[in-house]
Amino acid sequence: MLYKDFPRLQLGSGREIAPVRVAWAQYGAPPARARKIHLLLHGITSSPQAFLGDPEPALDAGWFRAWADGVFDLDRDCILAPNALGSCFGSSAPQGAGTAEFPAFTIEDTVAFYAQWLRWLGVPALDGVIGYSYGGYQAFQWALAPPVPTGKAVVLASAPKGNGSDADVHALSGLAAELDRNDADAWQAWRSQRLDTLRRYGHADWLAARGEPVEPALETAADLWIAEFSPWSLACLRRAAVHFDVREPLRGKVDGVPILWMVNRGDKLFPTNDLAASSRARIQRATVQGRFGHSSPMLEPELWMPTVRRFLCTA
Repeated sequence: MLYKDFPRLQLGSGREIAPVRVAWAQYGAPPARARKIHLLLHGITSSPQAFLGDPEPALDAGWFRAWADGVFDLDRDCILAPNALGSCFGSSAPQGAGTAEFPAFTIEDTVAFYAQWLRWLGVPALDGVIGYSYGGYQAFQWALAPPVPTGKAVVLASAPKGNGSDADVHALSGLAAELDRNDADAWQAWRSQRLDTLRRYGHADWLAARGEPVEPALETAADLWIAEFSPWSLACLRRAAVHFDVREPLRGKVDGVPILWMVNRGDKLFPTNDLAASSRARIQRATVQGRFGHSSPMLEPELWMPTVRRFLCTA
């Protein structure tokens, strides 16, 4: 992982985060020598370590590794994978004594967070922005108002409106506070929530298809995740997601950055990409019939990669 601190990030609310840190993983050729540069944006509970090779691997390191050869040419291309603002894998996030006071931010603020970092890196333009799930929100926002010239945007298993409610955010914040007090019931609730998420995301179906013992594997995965992931981070990320809605700007989008929007019909979170839009919106849609729910892009990438590869390679 790489890190860069900046004096501040001005938020759309008028508040600021000062100082602010960007953490990222970088794969393939250095940006200055790369044939193409792509930005890869992770899901709400994922790390930015999409491929393997980091000397201090996160619990999910390599979650996108099948795509390294299936879509990208890491001998000549550069993949920049930043940790989202508010996430707990190195970027600025709620922690320590001021945890509960970490400023609320938006998906638009997160895009500004990345833009500041890209300018510092000296990256004048991007060939593509690829976002999965929570990262897909950011990819939609990026395509509607690109802070640097951008060739294409790919949205995987996501939507132009965030899921959840303010009540969900409030409940998560309350659970985080109880966890800070080492409440045993809260820890059990946090663990149960993660197990439910893994099942809802398709991991149980994937384990069963592989002939592996489902419950022990899910419990191990959940225990590893809750040991590393901050409930305060999840609460602030969920807040940004709940208030994200670019359906109207997307309906009115004319020209601009071409978007590929892909979903899995078997995904309980984002099963559809139906949205009436202008014929000039340059939105290409594709649907797969996957078996493994929201995790389909990682667990059965062969269903997704050919369409993404064609889209990114077509002039």
